[in-house]
Amino acid sequence: MEKTPLPELSAGNRYYDNTMLSAYKDCPRKYLIRHILGWRGTGVSHALAFGLSWHSAMDTLWQHSRGLPTGARKDVIHLSMDSFLKTWQAEGLPSEPTIEQMDVLGARTPGVAQAMLDGYLQERWKIIQEAELLACEQPIAVPLPGVTDVWYIGRLDKVISLNGDILTLEHKTTTEYKKDGGFKTAYVEGWYSDSQIKGYQFGGGLFFPGHSQVWVDAALVHKTVHNAFRLIPVAHQTPLLLEWAADTREWVERIETDTLRIGTKHIAFPKNENSCMGKFGPCPFLNICRTTPDPMQLDGPPEGFVEDFWKPFDILGLDKLTNKEPK
Repeated sequence: MEKTPLPELSAGNRYYDNTMLSAYKDCPRKYLIRHILGWRGTGVSHALAFGLSWHSAMDTLWQHSRGLPTGARKDVIHLSMDSFLKTWQAEGLPSEPTIEQMDVLGARTPGVAQAMLDGYLQERWKIIQEAELLACEQPIAVPLPGVTDVWYIGRLDKVISLNGDILTLEHKTTTEYKKDGGFKTAYVEGWYSDSQIKGYQFGGGLFFPGHSQVWVDAALVHKTVHNAFRLIPVAHQTPLLLEWAADTREWVERIETDTLRIGTKHIAFPKNENSCMGKFGPCPFLNICRTTPDPMQLDGPPEGFVEDFWKPFDILGLDKLTNKEPK
């Protein structure tokens, strides 16, 4: 896609990221509780903590590996593991879990991460040496067509130049293991219709002229298999990216219509009861919905929940883009 001038970006605009849109698509009531009331559970999501920690390790690994001799791999793994543990511990998890804690964590442990890093660096060494790292944790903001001061925002894990192509590398971890080895087919194929990946291809094209695709850099998390990695290239033609932009605008308009209905006689943010029990277990807000028809009538977050608003402008570092043109 051709580079286009971006409208002025400011903290006063309205922003929607994949986390917010996914919550609404899953269940409008879930969106209300998490993103209007700002409530979240007090427990730690092991899957989320592991994913965040893996991202930290990947940042260090990709920034420090290029140009090094093969014999320096151990030093890079050591640095990367330090980054993993820093994030892991910041999420309230132990660097050396007890046997009881390991039973709860399953495959998502620092020991497994250490073994994965060794396997990953061996698997990706050639690409890392050949690629030029253009950006790491690059925030993007995509102006949505037909609406004013509304942006789709995100952050590209890595933007690299490889063999003349400019592409985004998105690190993902999964436990979706196939018994005969590798990843489940549904996991791999799911990325070809993933809204976040489409948005990142669209946004990457605005900020990096010549950007053509997104590679999902999948890493399998397994207690005994530590060398299963897969690059999943995703490249959509312009009509499908424009469809994504139009669809995203429609979802945003639905969210904003529901927001305007709060306090009126119209039902705002209705439940989608088909999503109360999802693929990975019950909705984190299921107990709230089971006990009250209107969480906005509660005095505050119930026991087991705290008020902690999701602030994507700050989390994604969009201040780096304020009043700046794309690259």
